[in-house]
Amino acid sequence: MGNLEINICGIKMKNPIMPAAGPLVRNVESVRKVVDAGVGAVVTKTISVKPAKIPNPNMAVDGNLFLNSELWSEIPWQRWINNIFPSIKEMGVPLIISMGYTGDDISFLAPKIANLADAVELSTHYLGDDPKPMLDAIKAAKRYLDIPVCVKVSPNVRDVGLMARQAMKAGADAIVAINSLGPGLSINIDKKLSRLGGKSGYGWISGSAIKPLAIRYIYEISKNVDIPVIGVGGITKAEDVVEMFMAGASAVQICTAAIIKGPQIFTKIIGNLENILDKYNYENISDITGLFSDKEESEKIPVYTSPPNIDLDICNLCERCIKSCVYGALSIVDEEIKLDSNTCAMCGLCVTRCPLNAISF
Repeated sequence: MGNLEINICGIKMKNPIMPAAGPLVRNVESVRKVVDAGVGAVVTKTISVKPAKIPNPNMAVDGNLFLNSELWSEIPWQRWINNIFPSIKEMGVPLIISMGYTGDDISFLAPKIANLADAVELSTHYLGDDPKPMLDAIKAAKRYLDIPVCVKVSPNVRDVGLMARQAMKAGADAIVAINSLGPGLSINIDKKLSRLGGKSGYGWISGSAIKPLAIRYIYEISKNVDIPVIGVGGITKAEDVVEMFMAGASAVQICTAAIIKGPQIFTKIIGNLENILDKYNYENISDITGLFSDKEESEKIPVYTSPPNIDLDICNLCERCIKSCVYGALSIVDEEIKLDSNTCAMCGLCVTRCPLNAISF
């Protein structure tokens, strides 16, 4: 069986799967469900100097997107420090405390959690191209803490490599990428209302649709720094975890999928991840980190010079490929899929649409 154990920033974890900061880890009871599902470490909901006033409604599904106007913890920091964090520590998994947001906030909170956390995660929120709030938070945390300091980055930074290098120079021990996108707006057309509450009705976007952006950030960050990258954004299955590792991640976090499907998804992903390691003969999960990013640039991009092949023994004539072929190169003739090589543009869509992997270049 493949070994899922990792050591990240000196923290030993039985597997690289964690919950991301959010409502899934909002109190002792919710954290216990996640721990019972087998995660390697716990990241708690973000605390700040003042408790949040969370609007209602604050979460909605819109197709394959998840939107939320949820905020940081509505529970005062005193209760977290006196009751919640000590109870989580007793659960026997590494505890990563998420804190926000400014340098002053971190300076106030960091000394109070120094003896409770195995590491901290700084949520500096949506920075744009000004790194100062992030750098101030990192420096404040490093001033008061001798445990690993991770910083979570937002996906609206144009030069993510520069941002990552600045974070590392300021003392960050790891980078968590990415936060949710947005804000966005989703309208209930029957009620002519936003699906979310709050002052604007806007919400932050997460879910499987943001995974390619998260992977691009992980890839670019890992090329620019020599500290660990923790991947988060759009994971729904074990294959997504492998993809993030190949892009350069050393651990991952999951939130939206576990909110929608329940904490048991952690158990499923962990089990399937072991199976994938066995399938491809990887001894350790860490062996996968950077398999894509370490390749030569010329080896990363596919180049097709002839149309794809169709395995007629596998094809079940579901017609997905035909319906989505905008070039009209596919059809059914005598109860078999036929491909017109003169019409095929080699776009590759049919390969990704086939549920049985019957089409390949």
